Amino acid sequence: MNAKEFLIELLKFKSVTPNDDGALNFIAMELSDFEAFFIEKEGIKNLLLTKKFNDEGEHLAFGGHVDVVPAGEGWKNDPFEPLEEEGFIYARGAQDMKSGVAAFIDAVKDVSFKGRRLSLILTSDEEGEAKYGTKAVLEWMKEKNMLPDYAVVAEPTCVKKMGDSIKIGRRGSINGKLLIRGKQGHVAYPEKCINPVHDFAPVLKL
Repeated sequence: MNAKEFLIELLKFKSVTPNDDGALNFIAMELSDFEAFFIEKEGIKNLLLTKKFNDEGEHLAFGGHVDVVPAGEGWKNDPFEPLEEEGFIYARGAQDMKSGVAAFIDAVKDVSFKGRRLSLILTSDEEGEAKYGTKAVLEWMKEKNMLPDYAVVAEPTCVKKMGDSIKIGRRGSINGKLLIRGKQGHVAYPEKCINPVHDFAPVLKL
């Protein structure tokens, strides 16, 4: 299949987080000349496809996800039956990010790579909690001494038209818990109290 044909088939999988609905198996079959490792953690299914080309050189990985958010109201067609109109393909996950996945899968087919190894890291846990996807695969790769030197993530980005930009680096998020203790007291003696709201205010500026 060419990239467009593959994308259309990939879009038909109802891979709503965290269920891949068979999409990962479909991808593994398409790249049968790559070694396939299905890495599961806490019920989340991930796929690592990897192929060694040379004994020396660098290891390049492509990263992405096949899961999608639930389809909301307002679709005029079945969101899992791709619709092509005026050169665009419409379906749940077409933009985020099955088009990107189809693109890098097509890119690595029959490729002559001068580096050491090519890998594809795919998860079904990006749109949800995102705890047991890419991180789990990278931990597995680290144990096998297979961590990549570089990675290309095909998440969509744009300025005016989808795909018109390539970003070096990516915004991330960090979550934590902050506990600020106060001291209870009487309203008539505020100097003897500690209001935690006052101490918390500077944190909001970070």
